[in-house]
Amino acid sequence: MTTTAKPIDRRREKADAAGTAAGQAQAAVSDIDNQLKTIASLTDQQEQSLRRAQDEAARLKQALKAAAKRKAELVKQRKKAVARAGQASAKAKAAETKYDKEVLAEIVRREKEKDRKPAADPAPEKENAATATARGTAARKTAATARSPR
Repeated sequence: MTTTAKPIDRRREKADAAGTAAGQAQAAVSDIDNQLKTIASLTDQQEQSLRRAQDEAARLKQALKAAAKRKAELVKQRKKAVARAGQASAKAKAAETKYDKEVLAEIVRREKEKDRKPAADPAPEKENAATATARGTAARKTAATARSPR
């Protein structure tokens, strides 16, 4: 019976070894399945991150384009404003020059009129109480001097 037990023991050992190998293989399959799920999850997350980054990049490109357009508009407006300011300054300078010439012409005209008028006696003072008293006193002294012998 010992000869018959040996093949059974060997088969049992083979069966146990095959069962152990099958368990190990199943564990390896489970491990690989877990790794695949992890990789799939990471891939989904990374794809979502990539889409968000692409959306953000598109938004930033659009913002840059809008900023460039606004800058071009502002440069154009500034150029026009500088031209208007220059024209206004030139116009103000021309008006000031005309005013200066007019003032000089008026001063020259007044001086010519003054030079061409004959020298006139100054207008007599209006008589007030002090000048009336002084005139009276001067008249008395003149009369007294005229009467007195020399």
